[in-house]
Amino acid sequence: MDPKTNLVITQQFVRRLIKKAGKILKNYFYSDNIIRKEKAGVDFTTEADQEVDKFLQSKIKSRYVKSNFLTEETAPKDYSSLSDTENLWVIDPLDGTINFSRKHPNFSISIALMHKGEIILGTIYVPLEDKLYEAMKNREGSYLNNKRIYTSETSALRETVIACDWAWDLEKRKNVIRWIEYLSGQIRQVKSMGSAAADLASLAEGKIDAYIHSGLKPWDVAAAGIIIPKADGIITLPNGSTWSPFDSDILASNGILNKKMLELI
Repeated sequence: MDPKTNLVITQQFVRRLIKKAGKILKNYFYSDNIIRKEKAGVDFTTEADQEVDKFLQSKIKSRYVKSNFLTEETAPKDYSSLSDTENLWVIDPLDGTINFSRKHPNFSISIALMHKGEIILGTIYVPLEDKLYEAMKNREGSYLNNKRIYTSETSALRETVIACDWAWDLEKRKNVIRWIEYLSGQIRQVKSMGSAAADLASLAEGKIDAYIHSGLKPWDVAAAGIIIPKADGIITLPNGSTWSPFDSDILASNGILNKKMLELI
């Protein structure tokens, strides 16, 4: 079976699957069994990340045999050649691992289906809030728990609330510091909430007005890459160029603010 043949059926499958994965994370979250495994630099993973990753890949492979995968837990060092792959599942089994390990509820699961560089389906699930964000190609709009959502209508910089975060790559953090320095004197508030996927979903829902980051990976942003535009938002690079999930930097906004923010940064 080809996942892109009938995206409605594929989306229904992903919806059920991601909620089951959410139950695995909740079981770990409410237990005292969150075991950390250190990675490079200041990064780390947990058994929960790895278990959910294996669960999602196994279930997807069993249903869609001709699938390819790019996931946080199994990605090669150089995955640039995958950007034009057919039936590519881009998965973050646990986005917001620090929050998760510190018993903070803002963490999420992100699943996107890409085909030859195009995002054709995106789903983000925030388990502790039971919030399921979805969008897909050839269907109008983005949805939160089956209700259509839109980005905010904020137009004045002085009323703008933006979110940013801090890359595992310590050099990339300097980019965020520089951008925030340019923006901070003009906007209302800067938040750092710790889960790129969940925070970008909040942007699509209108809870924040913009999001800027450096050092992201495709699994952090691929699902949001269709959810935000379908909610009337816009995503570019921080220099205004065309964005791809394989770019490490991002400026996402409600669309109204994009030009004003680009002028500042």
